Amino acid sequence: MKKYSLIFIFIIFLEIELSVNFLFKQMDSKLTSIVMYNNSIKIMNSIYNIEDITNVELLDKVILSGGSGSNTHNTNNGFYKVNGDNFKSKVCIHNKVSPFIRVTTKDLVIIFNENNSNKTNAIYKELVKLVK
Repeated sequence: MKKYSLIFIFIIFLEIELSVNFLFKQMDSKLTSIVMYNNSIKIMNSIYNIEDITNVELLDKVILSGGSGSNTHNTNNGFYKVNGDNFKSKVCIHNKVSPFIRVTTKDLVIIFNENNSNKTNAIYKELVKLVK
């Protein structure tokens, strides 16, 4: 009887481990692509008007601290202090892929990128054109 209970416990732990791994994989793939419209940009299901954007920067490196959100091996999604800022920015990044785009609006700073540096650079160039 004891042998079967140990096997049962092992199976339960194995199921929990597989579920946790699946959850982290889902969080890694949670970041959605940026969508550009005529007068707005959609970043992670939030839409920002181009006219509200006051500044666009391209960052080679992002250091996150003092925040909350979902952190996985490949992505960060939440609100964090970025590169030593004294305020929290909305962050939606693939942390292993550089560069990163920093968009400042009237109310918020958003840091984001795509999972491909060429796509990120193309979005940055388009945003710079639209914001001017």
